[in-house]
Amino acid sequence: MRSMDEMEVWQALLRNMTVWNASDLHAAPCQHVQIRRDGNLMAENFVPSGAFMEQCAECMLSAEQRALLRAGDVDFAWVWEKRRFRGNFYRTHEGLSLALRLLPERIMTPDEIGMPSALRTSLDAHDGLVLLCGATGAGKTTTLAALIDAVNHVRSAHIITLEDPVEYIFAPDRSFFSQRELGHDFASFPNAVRSALREDPDLLLVGEIRDRATMEAALLAATTGILVVGTLHASSAAQAARRVESLFPADVRDAVRAQFADAMQRGIFVQRLLPRRGGGRVAAFEVLSATPAVRNILRQGRYEQLTALMMSGSAQGMQTMEAAEELLRRRGILA
Repeated sequence: MRSMDEMEVWQALLRNMTVWNASDLHAAPCQHVQIRRDGNLMAENFVPSGAFMEQCAECMLSAEQRALLRAGDVDFAWVWEKRRFRGNFYRTHEGLSLALRLLPERIMTPDEIGMPSALRTSLDAHDGLVLLCGATGAGKTTTLAALIDAVNHVRSAHIITLEDPVEYIFAPDRSFFSQRELGHDFASFPNAVRSALREDPDLLLVGEIRDRATMEAALLAATTGILVVGTLHASSAAQAARRVESLFPADVRDAVRAQFADAMQRGIFVQRLLPRRGGGRVAAFEVLSATPAVRNILRQGRYEQLTALMMSGSAQGMQTMEAAEELLRRRGILA
């Protein structure tokens, strides 16, 4: 297949993604391109060449990003035919490979996502830490965008976002936005969080808390009068709390637990996408509200007790993931 033919097929696949509202595309030399629809990967009748994958990188990346790719892999944001994509180029033994995610055409509302009330009101606070957790592809970025845009329409606030890469572009309404991208606007998350303390933020979004230094900076910001919202890879609220503690050496964990409990003013939320009846996917949420009892457990590190607290804490808006799934099932929403 000639290069021009490959490009025509490639563009047709991208258009199909937008028509199908597919979430992801995977491409590598010598393999059929696969597209994920409603959570399932399906092979397409196109096997790109190594030369074509290199051509895609040339078209989709900036000079700085291409330099980073020579050293390993690179995250990027890309706009094609007025649609935004988030991607990652990386190298395998077969050659240059690509994971590409199609972002929603517009920022969804909390109602459209089906957020529980505890999550909807989590950004009403003016300080503290809010954690949204889940696996890769669970919809965390989409949910955070909806929450932040809701703030944008009702509050005068300086909102700083630290992202890798910037995915949603917010249209300022009542709020003032400073959207910053790793590798372009700042060199590291910990330094960017510390710099944000000098930039008069009301709300600080940390796109992903990956390491001790970033968590230290986020906890410092959250306990000095700034509302910090971050994401963490964890499958449950208890696992998220353990993950925070595990980022630190044993000799400081008592102090870290106390600081984490003090910062946790709203709660820990965990998101999962499930098959929707009739097609598509629907979000389910585990909710751990930051009640005094919950903060006491976090301070003592007795994470095994959190599930029981969620099961008995419906009056405070709490629910386990199992309860959230059962509620969706009773409503006839799940496939």
